[in-house]
Amino acid sequence: MDDAPETPRSADDPAPAIADDVVPGHADDVRAASTDGPSRTVADDWQTRRLHQRFGRFRVGIGVVVVSFWIVAPNMPSSAVRDRLDHLWEPAVGVGLVQDWAVFSPNPRSQSIDVRARLDYADGTIDFWDVPEFGPGIGAFRQYRWNKWQERVRLDERNEYWAPTAEWIAEQNVRDGEEPARVTLIRRWIDHEPLTADGPSVNVGWNEFEFFVWERDA
Repeated sequence: MDDAPETPRSADDPAPAIADDVVPGHADDVRAASTDGPSRTVADDWQTRRLHQRFGRFRVGIGVVVVSFWIVAPNMPSSAVRDRLDHLWEPAVGVGLVQDWAVFSPNPRSQSIDVRARLDYADGTIDFWDVPEFGPGIGAFRQYRWNKWQERVRLDERNEYWAPTAEWIAEQNVRDGEEPARVTLIRRWIDHEPLTADGPSVNVGWNEFEFFVWERDA
C-alpha cells in the first residue's frame, strides 16, 4: 500500500520547534536533519550536550583553573608561602604539567657542570676525553643532546650507566690497536657567585671528583 502524499506546508505554518540545547547558530543544521532524513548534528555530540548543561560548564571551568594553577604556581619566587603550597602541584609532576623555569632569571643555575674521562694506557701515558663540541646550525642540536646527557650520567641515581659509558669511551679511543687499560669518569663543576656592583666574580677553576673507575680485563 502506497503512503499518502505529504501535504505541503504553507508559508504561514510555523517552523518546527528547535530544541533548547541546540548550539546558537546551528539551528539550520537541525532543520536540515528533519527534512533530509536522519543525520548527526552538532546537538547530537555528547561533548556539546555537556557544555550546554550547567554542571558540564562548571566542570570545564574547574579544569581550566586547576591546570592554570599547576602551570603558573610552581614558578612563584621562593618563599615560605610557596613551600606551604608545594604539595598542591605534586599531581601535576606525575602527568608532566609542571613547567619549571627556574633555570632562567631571577634564579639562574649557580653551577657550570661537566663530565670528563681520564684514559690510562698500558704504556703509562694518559689522555683525556671530553664531550664533543659541534658547530652552529644542526650541530647545536647535537651539542644540546650531549649536554643533557652529561647532566644526567654524572648523577648517583644513574650509576647503571657508568660502566657502559666508560666501556664506550674506551672503544672510541683505541690507540695502536689497544684500548685504554683504565677509564676514570670525573665530575667537574664551577660554583658561580652572583654578580655584584664590582663586576663579575673571579673564575676559581673547576672542582673535580672521580666517581667511577673502569678497568680492562687482563
